[in-house]
Amino acid sequence: SKNFKIYNQSQTDYLEYNQTGKVKGLTNAKIREALNLATDRKTIANSVSEGLDSAATGITPAGLAKTATGGDFAKAAAKATAYAYNIKKAKKLFAEGMKEVGLKKLTLTIEGSSDSTVTKSTLDTLQQSWSELPGLTVKEKLVPFKQRLLDQENHNFDVVLEAWSADYSEPLT
Repeated sequence: SKNFKIYNQSQTDYLEYNQTGKVKGLTNAKIREALNLATDRKTIANSVSEGLDSAATGITPAGLAKTATGGDFAKAAAKATAYAYNIKKAKKLFAEGMKEVGLKKLTLTIEGSSDSTVTKSTLDTLQQSWSELPGLTVKEKLVPFKQRLLDQENHNFDVVLEAWSADYSEPLT
């Protein structure tokens, strides 16, 4: 329909890693970077919204704020981080990180809110792509939103799928 319009929600979904030491592997920066590189954001965006969402390139949502020169802040910030799906580099970094922490195998559980309609497909896609890292087993855990918040507060998680929506049109939000 010509009347169909898409409005940005100014929300970014992201992953939080438990770096308290509870999960030995997640204290290693190379392992965390490998997980980041093994995260296929475009596939996640497509599987969740059938192409209506865009892949996150950083924590600031696209279209939220402008730079001093009028460009999209999210695009400018993405150039600085240059995060992109790269399974070859992810496998190399993951192997290096596992060796550094003395692990041959690692099991990670990704927790998400069962109240959300998009969480399951997001976790399924993450599980599929992360499972390409040799020695990594990925499990999914769906809990009600309130339980997920409690788990985060108490550091009772390995990896959690989180979302944040902007309150106003400024990257600091």
